[in-house]
Amino acid sequence: MKNHLYMLCGLLPLVLGIRSREHIATDTLWETKLLPDDTAGAVVFDDFTSGWHNGWLGNTTAFEIAEHRLTLLAEATSPAYLARPVTRLRNTIWEMGIHVNSALAVNNYVRLYLISTNPSLHGSQQGYHLQIDGANGKHVYHLWRQDGNTRQVIFRSDSIESQSAAFRARVRVVCNRDGHWQIFADENDSGSFERVSGKASTLPHVNDIYVTDYYTGYAVNFSPIRYADFRLHYILIRPFDLMDDPVSHNTVLPQDILINELLSYPKTNGADFVEIYNYSDKIIDLRKIHIANVSSSGSAGTKRAITNQQSFIYPNEYKVLTSQPAIIQQHYPNSVPHTFITVPALPNFNNEIGGVVLYSDSLTIDSLFYTKNMQSPFIVDHRGVSLERRHFSMPTLAPGNFQSAATAVGGATPGYANSQGVIDGSQENVRLVSKTFSPDGDGFEDYLEISYRLPESGYMANISIYNDNGRLVKQLQRNQSLGTHGSILWDGMADNGRRQPVGVYIAVIELYHASGRRRTYRLSFALAAKL
Repeated sequence: MKNHLYMLCGLLPLVLGIRSREHIATDTLWETKLLPDDTAGAVVFDDFTSGWHNGWLGNTTAFEIAEHRLTLLAEATSPAYLARPVTRLRNTIWEMGIHVNSALAVNNYVRLYLISTNPSLHGSQQGYHLQIDGANGKHVYHLWRQDGNTRQVIFRSDSIESQSAAFRARVRVVCNRDGHWQIFADENDSGSFERVSGKASTLPHVNDIYVTDYYTGYAVNFSPIRYADFRLHYILIRPFDLMDDPVSHNTVLPQDILINELLSYPKTNGADFVEIYNYSDKIIDLRKIHIANVSSSGSAGTKRAITNQQSFIYPNEYKVLTSQPAIIQQHYPNSVPHTFITVPALPNFNNEIGGVVLYSDSLTIDSLFYTKNMQSPFIVDHRGVSLERRHFSMPTLAPGNFQSAATAVGGATPGYANSQGVIDGSQENVRLVSKTFSPDGDGFEDYLEISYRLPESGYMANISIYNDNGRLVKQLQRNQSLGTHGSILWDGMADNGRRQPVGVYIAVIELYHASGRRRTYRLSFALAAKL
């Protein structure tokens, strides 16, 4: 019966006339990707070529990235939107590349939210948005000003004859230093932006009562059978006049990019890596950044370019610099591949004492000098164990700000949050996610999961599993360094390689710290099986 139901569900899209993603793809052959002409000084730029970038809010579960385009999922409900913080209004260009694989209509349209005081873009707010809709083979650009739940059109373009059943354009909205709006479009791959003509119902001028917290975003209103027609190729926000911009995003300042993790003493046949983190609100082109090593005597080596190709690091994003990404990913399987940048000329780092410096031109952006004393005293062999930053807000060289990565996570965390990163206000907590588990491979509670959150880094752990007769069946962890938070799993197998029978067991978790603190937890649980 279950199989029949699955088969019926698979036929529903055909019965309802909903086109599959594969059908849409063969219809359009995934049209040529739209891209901006210029990203200089970009404050926001996402072309979806490397997955989701940090910072998107809203209906994130309604969208997916397919063929480097942002598209809607079949289960998405209308209207769907994505927003992200931005701190610009005047002297700004908003731009996006849009492809709609059918005619725009009064109930099938797109919006570019320029300024919104509410990240819930369809809610009550103050702000401005551009809506592109259509009817009878034509489309129109409307610039709206919204005050609470009331909207007012401040510009309406002339009706534009659609050249085909699809709408395809690069759309650009400009607000100059004086607060005047202009709209430009490059439709149907003409190759150049033309000013959109029309008339304003009121003067298209910024009302500065809207100068508060800002969000920008993309929104789609769609009928259910047309969810797959809408594709966003890119979104870009940058200064209109870079030379006259009060907040220059072209200048990289100290602490904009931080050294976040360093592996200087790799495993046998391994490779060094440096992980950096964008601690600013800027989108930074890594062609501007150079790197150098520091000798054990404190002398900086030759500055080397991170990359000669355009490569952006976004706010709150990690990038891993290494000459051998495949080896790093092999040694640390949980690493995030799309964060890696291959740096053929990455300098060599001394194993236990030395340093690394980041530069923008001749300006030092960040620097770290490391010694073997920064590694955990409990780890005898430091090969393959990185040094991780604990606090972004503290100076890089502040005592205790870099410590050994937890061996419980493999000794390094390339491309994602550090195991030793401090969570503000965290309390010590060790618990079982569930008091029962059944290692039967059905995908539900197949592992015993021991979750922990610790108030500081530097803790070590011994974890032992005993049966209800008090006999040790599994030494799960032995003198393992822990991060500040994480989970440890048991698959139900004993040290002798045999699966353990159904019954009651006890996990004994011993924590100890270099300061002398010790704590023991005894947590009982049941190993169960299906009836």
